[in-house]
Amino acid sequence: MDFPQRVLIVDDDPIQRAVLQQIFATNGSEPVRVAANGFDAMSIIENSADPFDLIVLDLVMPEYDGIRLMSYLESQNVKTRLLLISGLPQEVVRMSNTLAEASGLTSIGSLQKPLQHKDLLAIVRDQRWPRRKARKPEADLTLQPGHA
Repeated sequence: MDFPQRVLIVDDDPIQRAVLQQIFATNGSEPVRVAANGFDAMSIIENSADPFDLIVLDLVMPEYDGIRLMSYLESQNVKTRLLLISGLPQEVVRMSNTLAEASGLTSIGSLQKPLQHKDLLAIVRDQRWPRRKARKPEADLTLQPGHA
C-alpha cells in the first residue's frame, strides 16, 4: 500500500487542512482527521482508539505549535510517522526535522509551504504503510446458518 490508512493533519490554515484532507482521502486514507492546533491534536490523539499511521504537522500555529506537539508526542511515547510542513525558511524546517529524529520520533521528511502536490505524493508514496484490518462491528446481529 502506498498511502497511510489513518492520518491526522495538524495545521491552523483551514484551506490547507481541507486540501490535505482531500488528497489523503482521495488516495484511500480513512479516516483522515484534522486539528487546527496542537491542543486539538493532543485531544484527538488521546481519544483515538487506534494509532495514526501519519501525522502531517505544521510547525507554526497559534496557541500550541508543532514543535511543542513533537515534545508531547515524545513524552507520551507516541510511535507514529511525522511529515513536517511549514512556511519557515527551509533551513529551519530541516532543523526541525533533525530535532524530531533526535527526539526519537520518526520523520519521513519535511515540505516547504506552499506545498507542491507532487512533492507530497513522492514523500508519502516512498514509504511502506501497514494495512490495518477493518474493525468488526460492536454487535453482530446477523444469525449464523443453522441457528434460529
